[in-house]
Amino acid sequence: MKAKPRLSTELENALEKWAEESLAGIGVFRAKTPDFEKWKEKTIESLRSVYSDETIAMFLSTKDDRKIEKPDGFARITGSCGDTMEIFLKIDNGIITDCSFQTDGCNPSKAAGGMVAKIVKGEKINESKKLTPQVLLNALGGLPKEHEHCAALAIDTLKKALKSLEKSRRRKDSHTSVDDGIDYR
Repeated sequence: MKAKPRLSTELENALEKWAEESLAGIGVFRAKTPDFEKWKEKTIESLRSVYSDETIAMFLSTKDDRKIEKPDGFARITGSCGDTMEIFLKIDNGIITDCSFQTDGCNPSKAAGGMVAKIVKGEKINESKKLTPQVLLNALGGLPKEHEHCAALAIDTLKKALKSLEKSRRRKDSHTSVDDGIDYR
């Protein structure tokens, strides 16, 4: 088996923290387990055998797992798996200047949301509409078959958020009127 490349220090630290938290979740603690470091190493090795480093980086250290206050576009979808994804968009002159997400889902859902945000920032709205689950899966370095639906959930949520921009724009246009001299305060 080919060895995976060395990770950045930031990602390596995040991965070690995640492994320690995962082990604690099953009752394996550093203070109580003489070979804790081996357990931690095996946990990290197992994760890296299932997920690409891109996917791991997204679910461990994305900076876009956050809410944008007063977004220009927003959507929330609950997928067939029960995971809920929200996508928030800020737009300026047809360009997505900021994108973030929140999910109550699994790590692959978090990775998919993070990668969507990373891909669309700085993109034109029309280009972002062309994003597909397969493009997202490729950017993530793939996902296990049982988690590929996470990419579809993220893309569906993005597309719904982009549609909300059109509805918002139409509402603003319909409320724009010529000054008729009446004080509406």
